[in-house]
Amino acid sequence: MRRWGYRVFKIGPYSLFDFESFLYRHLEVHKKFSFLQIGANDGIMNDPIYQFNMDNKLVVSGFVLEPLPDVYDKLVRNYQSCPLIKPFNLAIHETEAEMVLHRVKPSLADEVPEFAIGVASFDETHWEKTTLVPNADYMEQVKVKCISFADFIKSNGVDSLDLLLIDTEGYDYQILMSIDFTFIKPKMIRFEHGVRDKVMSLENFTAVCSHLNSFGYQIIAESYDATAYLLDPSDLVF
Repeated sequence: MRRWGYRVFKIGPYSLFDFESFLYRHLEVHKKFSFLQIGANDGIMNDPIYQFNMDNKLVVSGFVLEPLPDVYDKLVRNYQSCPLIKPFNLAIHETEAEMVLHRVKPSLADEVPEFAIGVASFDETHWEKTTLVPNADYMEQVKVKCISFADFIKSNGVDSLDLLLIDTEGYDYQILMSIDFTFIKPKMIRFEHGVRDKVMSLENFTAVCSHLNSFGYQIIAESYDATAYLLDPSDLVF
């Protein structure tokens, strides 16, 4: 079916919003697409844009950031056929040039669900908010290089984005609240709130939604993620 442009996929029981279709609606009008992904992991595992990027590699450009060196190596390999997508071995942090990430020990990866490898956080207790890791003995600390959001976009000459995608296992709120939306205003922002597991508190989720609303964003909240988007009557995309 793919040769004719069709693909079959399953929408989860709690999902009424198809994010990939949202991306395609934008691409259909603008013919090209730019993005910044913070917390890209290996680029494939539970990734909402990998297939979209691969299917449109001639018109999709962007930056994928992953701070863990071994996972970053996989990210580079998985995007090696996409010349317009640039990987960076970095985390985003607003004040520090180096931080400690708490992640599952690679030597114990076979003893936990596969996607537990993605549970890497600045918060040393973040793993307790999941059912994926049995105890703290499964965790290790890794120092990673960091850069602020503002410094990253300035150093890479980024002045516009179609999509900002954030999945940092507990640091999404801090990143979103630090962005100067008078300098750069992504047309879409997708982030993880994880309110049901207290990844982000309900108070912080409400605050960040209000903050985004104040800059003209509409919010679509799903069970674990949220998508903010700008209504643009000039092109009638949304």
